Amino acid sequence: MDIIFINLLKTEDKESNLQKAVYDVRGGNATTSIFVMQDDLFRSIDGCPFAYYAPLQMLTLSARGQVISSNGIVARQGIGASARFHRLVWEVPPSVIRKEWLHMAHGTSPARFYKPTTHLFLWAKDGEQAKTDVIQRYPYLKGNYGFKIQAEEFYKKPGLCYGKRTEDFTVQILPSEHVFSFEGTAIFTDGTFIDEWALLALLNSSPVNYWLSIVCAEHKAYNYVESVPFPETVGDETVGKMRAAAQEGWCLQRSLDAFNLTSPIFVIPAVLKELSETIELSVQIWRDQVARTKEALEALQHRVDKLSCRLYGLTGPLSRLDIEERLTEDHEEDEQEEQEGEEQENEEQEGVSHSDTSVLIPQLVDYVVGVAFGRWDVRIAIDQSLAPKLPDPFDPLPVCPPGMLVGPDGLPAEPNRIVSEEWLRARPNANTLPPDGSVKNPTIPDSEYPLRISWEGVLVDDPGFNGDRPHRDDIVRRVRELFDLLWKDKSHEIEQEACDILGVSDLREYFRRPAGFFQDHLKRYSKSRRKAPIYWPISTASGSYTIWLYYHRLNDQKLYMVVNRYVEPKIAEVQKAVDSMRYAVEARERGITEKQPTAYSLLPTATLRKQWEEARAFLGELRDLREELLRIAALPYKPDLNDGVIINAAPFHGLFRLRSWAKDTEDCWKKLAKGDFDWAHSAYAIWPDRVRKVCRTDRSIAVAHGLEDLCEVEAPESKKKGGRGRRKKEAAR
Repeated sequence: MDIIFINLLKTEDKESNLQKAVYDVRGGNATTSIFVMQDDLFRSIDGCPFAYYAPLQMLTLSARGQVISSNGIVARQGIGASARFHRLVWEVPPSVIRKEWLHMAHGTSPARFYKPTTHLFLWAKDGEQAKTDVIQRYPYLKGNYGFKIQAEEFYKKPGLCYGKRTEDFTVQILPSEHVFSFEGTAIFTDGTFIDEWALLALLNSSPVNYWLSIVCAEHKAYNYVESVPFPETVGDETVGKMRAAAQEGWCLQRSLDAFNLTSPIFVIPAVLKELSETIELSVQIWRDQVARTKEALEALQHRVDKLSCRLYGLTGPLSRLDIEERLTEDHEEDEQEEQEGEEQENEEQEGVSHSDTSVLIPQLVDYVVGVAFGRWDVRIAIDQSLAPKLPDPFDPLPVCPPGMLVGPDGLPAEPNRIVSEEWLRARPNANTLPPDGSVKNPTIPDSEYPLRISWEGVLVDDPGFNGDRPHRDDIVRRVRELFDLLWKDKSHEIEQEACDILGVSDLREYFRRPAGFFQDHLKRYSKSRRKAPIYWPISTASGSYTIWLYYHRLNDQKLYMVVNRYVEPKIAEVQKAVDSMRYAVEARERGITEKQPTAYSLLPTATLRKQWEEARAFLGELRDLREELLRIAALPYKPDLNDGVIINAAPFHGLFRLRSWAKDTEDCWKKLAKGDFDWAHSAYAIWPDRVRKVCRTDRSIAVAHGLEDLCEVEAPESKKKGGRGRRKKEAAR
């Protein structure tokens, strides 16, 4: 049966144009706004959308069943379990990645060919905790965890992946040892008709993007992808060109990501790629590389589109504007809100390619702080030939980024167990250790490393009481030490240039302002609305004194160490100054001449009294800080990195000065105290009796703490599979 469609979306006077179109139809006149289609062309598409403006060639292929799924290709959604099992890659110890935690494709922003993996999923014992939680959360499933944990047979296999909720359909390589979520759908080919690389190019082409925009708008569930028309004839020559284009696109995209501070393949920050006499010159070198890469990607995309259009028998590449112009005004308004959110996410995820100094310089300072804590290996910034080879496309991601300071086991370094340059050069790649016995001196003592490392994971904002004697672990002092190492006699000029770009008078102002370093760091280490900063500023009320804690060095004795090694000596220093000023003030009031002049002898009495009052207030703040740290330590505070950043940071909510982070951690603390997060190790450490009671009736909490023997609820028989029809309905929602 023929169906007549009249497209008036682009016309303003719809009434008169509709009348004219009706007359044209009656008179048999062909116009660009009239489409005469057979209904059989739509029946094969999920939901039967009236996709009258889709290319006829693709509609015909679809009607004949010549689609992705009939050519050895499957698309699957994976895990829809609770976000309690999600972490960002820097939240858990690297030693448990690929053992208890697996990398997870989780959607996020559009990117063709390649994008960094930022998420992990708890998959210890084949996802025992997540499966138990699904069964507990949905009792009507009668043990069928497969409703929320699907396609398990494809986990850890290499393939392709994409983000489901997007207008711009883009596909990337999925390395092995990954799982994938409902949002990060995966695609696999058996290679019978097309391999992964050629398929990657085809799926990133304008015909496929255009088709999906028509049939499913911004919600591209896996069943729609499986129904994408597949070219009837795919010649070897064309496949070879498609494969080469996809490989080139992947390499170009990844070449930028090695300079992304939060990427699993991070090596060094962009500003240090070429050490120059000025920051602006280094940034310009990076800008030029980004511009060349984007230009090459645009040319490559044009080639892919031409090849794909030829495969589908189309006359020319299709533009996203073709479909966007057909959207109704109401739909455009809704999509604009979603796109604004996506653009924000894009900025977070794709910050690596950002060439703005206002982004690159905070990244540089963040890196420098990480070097001081022993997170990053500064030797690689000095000599980039020491960086290990990056993994092949489908290989697992490294558990430690290539730029990390490591020990001979390939995990984060420990005191006097830093790998030697000989070891670094002998390392085959970022996933592989040097062969046993191949390195004569695999480690070096700390004294041979070019910079002092704060192994305790503590720095302080402490310039000394009068600002002239910075503490040995003063954060500004440590940053300047690294600037001296990298830029030598130009370090002062580089520091001033960095401060000018940051909009501060000096580095200390940048670190002290809540909206300075920490806010930049928080934004950088937040993805998909999950906030996970790894450097925490624990401050007095006025910010006059700050302890910087490195998340990965936390333990149950850390706060006692901080009090004994940093806060108590500072209190003693300030108490001594207060006593001296008090003596000077009282001496003047009594008319007594000081026998031994002090630093305060020459100050006017009013100035001296003001400084005395300020010092007393400072002393009071330090004592309050000490008491609060001891209170938190006595909870007891037993951090477990598997709980994630925000739960471990929650007890400190009253000591954070950035309001948004203080509120987020306070909200988390309230939920923790209420019992909303009883699965967390921190909850069990602080409220063991309450958690043990919950374990009696909640098997998922019992499994999380290894207390299954306390659970009085019999475990239902686990069933892996959900119905195929049910999964399709869920995907289409």
